[in-house]
This record gives sequence, structure tokens and C-alpha cells, in this order.
Amino acid sequence: MGEKQNLNENEEVAAIDETVEEVEETVSEIEQLTKELEETQDRYLRVQAELANIQKRNAKERQDAAKYRSQVLANELLPVVDNLERALEIEVEDEKALNLKKGVEMVYNSFVEALKSEGIEVINPVNEPFDPNFHMSIQVQALEEGQEADTVVSVVQKGYSLKDRVLRPAMVIVAQ
Repeated sequence: MGEKQNLNENEEVAAIDETVEEVEETVSEIEQLTKELEETQDRYLRVQAELANIQKRNAKERQDAAKYRSQVLANELLPVVDNLERALEIEVEDEKALNLKKGVEMVYNSFVEALKSEGIEVINPVNEPFDPNFHMSIQVQALEEGQEADTVVSVVQKGYSLKDRVLRPAMVIVAQ
């Protein structure tokens, strides 16, 4: 009977060893699956964040497109406004020329109002400090009495801005 007991004990030990190995394999598989699940969750969260960023970027681009929709047209029309201003500077004396000048002035005023309605403003910095973000210095002039250094003394060509964006900097003469 002692041998039978030893056999049963050996079989039991073998069965236990086998069960322990199966449990260890299962634990190993669970650990591997847990690791894969964590990696998948991490990728999922990253994809969600990326999607949220893309949506925010697209919304901002749409807002900017709507906000600055008239920029291209304004850049094309600014030289027209400059030419109308030059035409209005011409001195005329006869009746026909005065009527023509009055018509040009009406067209000019319409252009200026249309630009304002789209948020386009004139940059006219006379007697203001020079700011390279809004002004382009094309000439330097010696300081005269009452002037401060780095102050705009004259505007050669008006600048324009659309909301918070500079369409064209003002070309200026700066006192030094």
C-alpha cells in the first residue's frame, strides 16, 4: 500500500505541477493581453486627441477664412484707390473738369466706404512713433524743432490693415 500511496502522491504532485504550469501560462497570457490592451487604449486616446486637434484647427481655419475673405480683393483694389487719390489731387478750373473730378471723388468715397464695411482701415501714422509692424521707412529726415526721434513725419503711401492683419504697410519718412 505504501507504493500505491507514493504513486498517488507522485501523480498528485505531477497534476499540481501541471496545473501550476497552466496557471503560469494563463497569467503570462493575461499579462500580455493586459499590456496589449493598455497599448491599444493609449493609441485610442492619442487618436482622439489628434482628431480633436484637427477639428479645432479646421474650425480656426474656417473662422480665419471668413474673417479675411476680402484680403485678396482688397490687395487688388488698393492700387485703384491710390490712383483715384492721385486723380483727386490734380487742380482743375473749367466746369467740365470740375464735374469729372466730382464724379471721381464720388467713386473714391464709395471705394473707401466699401473698404471700411469690410474692416479695411487706413494706416496713417503721421506724428506717431515708427513701428516696423505697420510702417516701412523709405527715407530718414533730420530732426526739426519740436519733433522726436523715430517719429513718422510724412506718409509717402498710405498703408492698410484688414482687422488685425496688415495688408500693406504705410511707406513713411522718419525723423532721426
